[in-house]
Amino acid sequence: MAKKILAILFLLAAIHFGPFSQAVPVNDKADIEGVVIRQERGNLEVSFQVNNCFTPTMEEAVLSGVTTTFRMLVVLEKSGYALIQPSVVEVVLEHSVKYDLLKKEFRVQLPEHPDKVCYTKDFEEAKHLMSVVRDLPVMPLHRLKKDQRYRLRLKAELSKLKSPLFLRYIFFFVSLWDFETDWREAPFSL
Repeated sequence: MAKKILAILFLLAAIHFGPFSQAVPVNDKADIEGVVIRQERGNLEVSFQVNNCFTPTMEEAVLSGVTTTFRMLVVLEKSGYALIQPSVVEVVLEHSVKYDLLKKEFRVQLPEHPDKVCYTKDFEEAKHLMSVVRDLPVMPLHRLKKDQRYRLRLKAELSKLKSPLFLRYIFFFVSLWDFETDWREAPFSL
């Protein structure tokens, strides 16, 4: 019985997300922009924005109540030879949004602000909160050497780990709901 239900869900999802669904134009690939690196409050901090991370199919899923999680990867490396660039630190953030159908309200969790959960009724504001990272402390400045060259590498992607079980199987076959940016590099020195 469970296999039949899974097969029916898979078939329905394949029809919904299949070749007849609305595709995203190729030139609207998700990317990272507006990278700002600062030395504030004794820390190295970074801010950036992910553009084009919500596909129409993804928006439908969020509005139907599916929790959606974006993973933001921040890697700090010492500059070195092309093949050998030692990582100093790696930070992984997971922004998540959940739409409450009864309250008609979005709940957005941002780990860089753990004391605060954002609630909004405006979908555009929820999408903005999901796609922006502001003043993320990457590492205390006292752990970095002056006059040393470093670089930050940034990447964002849809986190499939917290998706409903049946959607994980669909992700394997269909990429319309999926997004992943290329690595964005930002060199700097102290």
